[in-house]
Amino acid sequence: MTWERFGYICRKVSVDTGDQESVSACLSRVENEKSCDLYGRKIGDKSWPRKILNAIQDIQDQDKAKETIETYKNLSLTKQFEEPMRFKRVIAYLSYVTFVFYSVVGVYQVKVAPSFIGVFEDFGIPIPISLLFYQDYLVHFLIVVSLFLVSALLIGFQIKKLFNFNTGVEDTLFIKYLVSRNVRKSYLKIVNILEFPILTSDQLKNQNENPITSHLQSIKHSNMCISAEMQELIETEMQSLLEGSERQMKFITTSVVLVVVIAIFFFLASAYAPIFILGDAV
Repeated sequence: MTWERFGYICRKVSVDTGDQESVSACLSRVENEKSCDLYGRKIGDKSWPRKILNAIQDIQDQDKAKETIETYKNLSLTKQFEEPMRFKRVIAYLSYVTFVFYSVVGVYQVKVAPSFIGVFEDFGIPIPISLLFYQDYLVHFLIVVSLFLVSALLIGFQIKKLFNFNTGVEDTLFIKYLVSRNVRKSYLKIVNILEFPILTSDQLKNQNENPITSHLQSIKHSNMCISAEMQELIETEMQSLLEGSERQMKFITTSVVLVVVIAIFFFLASAYAPIFILGDAV
């Protein structure tokens, strides 16, 4: 909803700004209008839409400010930056698997295992090695599985954060070390495209070797529409971002399934072996 509100503000300012009102003043006025609330919640302070609007307000050259507003007004960003439903399902699935795993282990450890051990002691039957192994190494087993499951969830939530498009998220340690390189590269390219219209002359010089910035500069100096080319580039990189995110999440999901299967194997070996032994004894 943030990008819908951002789009409305840009469209409204582009037609409302007159000779007697600066772009900065018009932006402030439009954002405080009640009609702006119809396009979603207020824009967060750490979001890219807020950074863009603040940068436009700081532009002293009114012609450049109007040109920048026109550029963003012609972009269709709402659908591009929506988090895909299939990605949300993966996060929900990982959360569900984690919850079920801890629930089953908790019930087994609190109710099942103590009952079996008590029965064996009452009958004077040696406790099965599989049950003892599971009991003796349960803590170590839980630590390993827990680290794996928590890491999988953490990676999923960090990738999910990228779709919020908050400023500085790409510099966090979790994103740098938990998210794949291809995903980070696609995200940074999208950021480069988004911020191009608000870059100052000094910033453009510093990013002269950036292929995205160089390409957009050449577009801007040609007769081509900068908004149209930005839109095409965003769509291309968003597709790359989604594909990279899905590949990483599929790998994580497959790994989680293997870990859970192994955990279930040890659980069944520990749970059913005592039943067969007691059946033979009876």
